[in-house]
Amino acid sequence: MDAENNIAGENKQLDSQQSVAGDDLAQPIELQENLPEKETQGQHTADHRRLVLDNEGKPLEEEDQKPLDSDGTVENADEITQPVESDDEEEDDDNEEILDDDGKLDLTRIFKILKKYWWMLALNCLIIGIIAALLIVEEPRTYTASVKLAPEASTAPAGGSLASLASSFGVDIGTISSSDAIRPDLYPDLVSSSDFLLDLFDLPVKTLDGNVYTDYYTYLKKYQRSSWWRKDMKEFMSQFKDKPKDPKAMAGGKENGANSNNSQIHVLSPQEESLVEGMRAAINCSVDKQSFTITIQVTDQDPLVCATVADSVRSKIQTFITDYRTKKATKDYYYYYKLLLQAKTEYEKALKAYTSYVDTHRDIILQAYISERDQLENNMQLKLSTYNAMLTQVQSAKNKIQENTPAFTVLQNAVVPVKPSGPKRMIFVLGFVFLTFVITAVMIVIRS
Repeated sequence: MDAENNIAGENKQLDSQQSVAGDDLAQPIELQENLPEKETQGQHTADHRRLVLDNEGKPLEEEDQKPLDSDGTVENADEITQPVESDDEEEDDDNEEILDDDGKLDLTRIFKILKKYWWMLALNCLIIGIIAALLIVEEPRTYTASVKLAPEASTAPAGGSLASLASSFGVDIGTISSSDAIRPDLYPDLVSSSDFLLDLFDLPVKTLDGNVYTDYYTYLKKYQRSSWWRKDMKEFMSQFKDKPKDPKAMAGGKENGANSNNSQIHVLSPQEESLVEGMRAAINCSVDKQSFTITIQVTDQDPLVCATVADSVRSKIQTFITDYRTKKATKDYYYYYKLLLQAKTEYEKALKAYTSYVDTHRDIILQAYISERDQLENNMQLKLSTYNAMLTQVQSAKNKIQENTPAFTVLQNAVVPVKPSGPKRMIFVLGFVFLTFVITAVMIVIRS
């Protein structure tokens, strides 16, 4: 009975506290509940549990419960009643930090985010910069020598002022109407052709330090340096490529392939083909379409070798164009010269026959002998006329060769370079650092 009376009194006290808390719904109410758990040694014991209700009448978790003050209310009740933002709402706020009110990117907010993670940007740029520096230091330096020359035009430009106006826009009317098949704008194709490059294999070259003196083919094959990472990359890429066949070995090591009588066919081994491709990349020929100035640039790891090759390319271009321009006149010259020799031989025979007949038939008045003498004399005069005509043709062909021979004006001879032209180490490192900065910044902004 005593225990029941105690429980009834506590329930009355609880009702009074709930009525006081009803005036302010924002304040949670603490409810004491005394429930008998177990009896030990004939005495009743109670386990008192304190329950705190929020403004909706739901019990709060034990860690969120606050102690009651002297008036029976919860201390700091305002903190309990404040709503708690969820993690999804926080993520939405973070995602909207880089957007302005119009939904566009706000550079100021992006700068604040990058400033917050500056250490990450600095660390990534430093690591990539060191790696790029180590890679580019292993790459051998290269030098570039250049030659400039201005060829003589085969014909005068047609069109007068119209040709000059068209030339300012890169169009040459004169060369269009010209009969010259190899115009200056075709010189780059000539230099990059395999026939032209194969002629450079036998070119003697010498390094600046004097340690290497050999032909250009052997120099490219044995004395070219390369970085370790480039060699490893080539070996790695070669594993994914089919092994090329060696047509030169299949042809029995002959320079010419199936048709040995055709000297225009070149059979190259894979290594020789690779050297030709390297030469095609190292030797550059460009033509100014307005002034038709030819610029030849050769890049190599040795400064003296690149200057030697550049001067040799210039000489071969002049020889090739001269041979092309004078080829027809040269053929005509040799043809007329051959006819001249034949005419000279026939004239000498006719002259010898005439003089011999006249010496052996002096003081003869028979008309038959006189007629034969006149016939021999006419034949001799005919051979003499033919000989004189061929002599004129030969002289004319010789003049034609001289007329068609182009004159090249060398504007700049090959000079041994002093400073290397590549690789640009600083630009290489700064390029990688800038790329790393951009990628890292984008990743930081996306993650934010």
